[in-house]
Amino acid sequence: MSHITSRDVRFWHHPSRILLAEESILAAAVVAAGCLYLFAWLPKPIMPPAATSAAQKLKASLSPRPGVNAAVPLIAASQPMMRAIRHAQKREARGMFDESTRAAWQAASDEIRKLSVVPIATSDGRVIRLWMREGEEERVASIQTVLEELLPGRFAALEEQRRAAVAADPSLDESLPEVTWFAVVDGAPAGVREQAFNLCMLREEARKTAAVIAKHRDLVGYDHWKAACAIGASQAGLQAHAALWRAGYDVVFAQFDLAKDAYEEGFQAWRAVCDASPEMRSDPLLISEMKEHLERYHEVLATLQEPIDSQALLQDVLGGLEPVAL
Repeated sequence: MSHITSRDVRFWHHPSRILLAEESILAAAVVAAGCLYLFAWLPKPIMPPAATSAAQKLKASLSPRPGVNAAVPLIAASQPMMRAIRHAQKREARGMFDESTRAAWQAASDEIRKLSVVPIATSDGRVIRLWMREGEEERVASIQTVLEELLPGRFAALEEQRRAAVAADPSLDESLPEVTWFAVVDGAPAGVREQAFNLCMLREEARKTAAVIAKHRDLVGYDHWKAACAIGASQAGLQAHAALWRAGYDVVFAQFDLAKDAYEEGFQAWRAVCDASPEMRSDPLLISEMKEHLERYHEVLATLQEPIDSQALLQDVLGGLEPVAL
């Protein structure tokens, strides 16, 4: 067994020995720093595109992500759509009505289509997709047709009985329940009652689902923005936007003759939009927007001391079958 002597202690604690140890540590640190600096300037390896793509796919497959049917909140799901819409609106606000702006509206329309298939989580724990509203409404109509064939004339007979009772005593209008298919089924023959009841349950389920989807679509303005983006992405729609923007610009600088011509150009283009897509006439927000433009147009005509038929002009712009009052 070895023993540490006082001589050994003096050897390791000699000033020259301590200085040598410090210099060794400093030298090692300098060498390490130099190696790192040299490594940073070395040329990076070039990976083939196929290898890069394979590595990215492998990384994506290993990373945790929600399943295909994982539902998301409505507001979060609608954010890409709203960002795309704001981008297109900002371009128009700056007076840019070129192909890039039309492409921006088309991109917003694409985002709406993506939103329509995203699983949306409702407050009651259900999962819906916004595109399914029309399908559910068609299912309601189809089941109702089957019920009518199964129980011909019974629904209309109950409605007639209710009308007769209310006509005899108007106070019964609030107390008598509305006629439903469940009430019809209660009086159905025993041989078809169970089948009719099951059909009523399916119809009610489809009706409620359609109502829930309609409510969520209204929360984000789905139908309005779908129509508005389709207008902005069309040639006639972009022309209408450009002309109406130019008319407002001319009014600011008191160029009322130019404003009048621009408004009429915009109204003509808008009529072309409504003729190509008649469903645009039923959007209340689009109709309200057009009424605002018509009111400004009236102010321009009043300044120019020219007469105008408000109802006839609005009817001509929208191109509907029913007259619309301003």
